Amino acid sequence: MVKYMNNQSPRIKRKNEGIKGSVFTFFSTASAVGKTVLAVNYAADLAERGYKVCLADLDLQFGDVCNYLGITPEKTLFDYYEQEDNQRDTSTCITEIKFGFDVLAAPLEVDEGFIMDAETIVQAINQLRDDYDYVLLDTTTGFTGITLAILEQTDVLYLPCVVDFIPSIKDLKIGLETLHKLQFDYQRVRLILNRNKAETQISTKDVEALLGRPFQYFISNDYQGIMQSIKEAKPVVLTESKNKLADEISDMVSEELGEKEESGGLTGWLGSLFK
Repeated sequence: MVKYMNNQSPRIKRKNEGIKGSVFTFFSTASAVGKTVLAVNYAADLAERGYKVCLADLDLQFGDVCNYLGITPEKTLFDYYEQEDNQRDTSTCITEIKFGFDVLAAPLEVDEGFIMDAETIVQAINQLRDDYDYVLLDTTTGFTGITLAILEQTDVLYLPCVVDFIPSIKDLKIGLETLHKLQFDYQRVRLILNRNKAETQISTKDVEALLGRPFQYFISNDYQGIMQSIKEAKPVVLTESKNKLADEISDMVSEELGEKEESGGLTGWLGSLFK
């Protein structure tokens, strides 16, 4: 995969105007499972491929996207919320960053996030879909009214999990059962085993049996690499050094989009939107 050799990536134009962008949502029913790390790196990898991408931090009270990227946004989703209903425009609240994708930042104050409503969030998502090829949503933990509204806008739902902590597995099972009750299409759900092969006595096969479905993706345990990435405020997938974790995230994106390097074509249903 081509890496940027400097600190500035080009601003990408949409590949195909007139087609609404796809919404990828990163969600979890447990905390500390790497949701934000995966969302940031997924966005960076998509941007590397030439897509126009926006990462919206919809963890409205405790969002970490800006902390990871080391940015201080001039405007946030709360500024969007404060605009007149018929004049709201997400483009006025976007933060452009040097890694090729844009960020719609979460509110800076806890009370700002508390008063926001689902209708405003959906309005923002729909506007982003008009402007970007891919809209990535980093969400809060657990089911809320806003989360349910986000799910209705979601094309692909990513559920990260770690298996070194029993409550995390329990919460994931409850989450999957809740999605089933909500009649969310399981074909659009992707289970991600994060921190794969970390020291644990819990078998992956046992977890899959408990959940009733296998993990689609496995992301290596690389605490030092992630800590260095956060310290440098740079996504792992854009680092110059060889990194297994970065390769696995990139492979996940390739498989999801149906991109095959050997053919140079797009074979997946999502990738076919941009042929």
